[in-house]
Amino acid sequence: MSLNLQQLAKALKLELRGDAGLMINGVASPQSAIAGDLCFILSKKYVDAVTASKCSAVILPPELVTAVEGKALLQSENPQYSFVNAIKALGLEPQPLAEMGIHASAQIAPNARIGSGVSIGALAVVEDDVEIGAGTSIGAGTVIERSAVIGRQCVLHSQVMLGRGVSLGDRCILQSGAVIGGDGYGLVDHERQWYKIPQLGSVVIENDVEIGANTTVDRGALDDTIIEHGCKLDNLIQIGHNVRIGAHTVIAASAAIAGSAIIGRHCVIAGCAKIRGHICIADNVTITATSVVLKDIKQTGVYSSGTPLLENSVWHRVCARYKSLDKLAQTVARLDKSSK
Repeated sequence: MSLNLQQLAKALKLELRGDAGLMINGVASPQSAIAGDLCFILSKKYVDAVTASKCSAVILPPELVTAVEGKALLQSENPQYSFVNAIKALGLEPQPLAEMGIHASAQIAPNARIGSGVSIGALAVVEDDVEIGAGTSIGAGTVIERSAVIGRQCVLHSQVMLGRGVSLGDRCILQSGAVIGGDGYGLVDHERQWYKIPQLGSVVIENDVEIGANTTVDRGALDDTIIEHGCKLDNLIQIGHNVRIGAHTVIAASAAIAGSAIIGRHCVIAGCAKIRGHICIADNVTITATSVVLKDIKQTGVYSSGTPLLENSVWHRVCARYKSLDKLAQTVARLDKSSK
């Protein structure tokens, strides 16, 4: 739908500067915008781009209002969040699955409990004693194993696997290829051979959780693996068995969390970070990209490890000098001792 700026400003609860009757038809980046489009910027870095853009209106922070000329302006303390709400107000949010009802090729167990308004795609499998809440959409080829429970208004995209007994809260989104409730990596060594440990726990995912494509969440060995409400997991993440992730924590692509780790609430785990098993991380902790966490983090803060990118020639020199660090440390210690 189209809205004029006065309607949009009212819907978003933002202060408007400019032509209140200007019609907004869509959203775009500054580079691709046309007349009638809405853009947003977060910092001074993008002022020139949005000024040169063909967009009609911009959502921006109050401190940049005087920097942008020739555009209608909507002031926001959080422009990106307001932009998301503008997409919803304009009716531009993509619908994840068509309203198809239950496809004829889907296999539904007779004792499965299906709520009203549920959509189940082609070749999906719903096994015995499964419960699916009202308004949930199940994509093509998705498998929901026995005794799993799915809440209301969830979206499971194509080819998701939900293991036996897994519990999914309301309004969760699982992207294609996600595997929730597969066996964890549980093995025991006996006489130089490895034997599988039965994985008897399950996975509990609370409300408003999103899990990205090809991410895996292992079932618990004895107790459940738990992802608390509001967590957002990117693509290609590995969550080991018996992990607990606190509410509203976000984890970026290719991170890996080993078994029985406990992650606090409101944490940020950046891409390719690795977290050792059986450790605890406090609330409000940020782990930067590619970091390796080997022990408990007990205090809120930002933590990093690894070496930032260098020119290749510099990197080779640094690597060559690593071997001398221990000798250098011993020399400094001797000099320090002799000076006392």
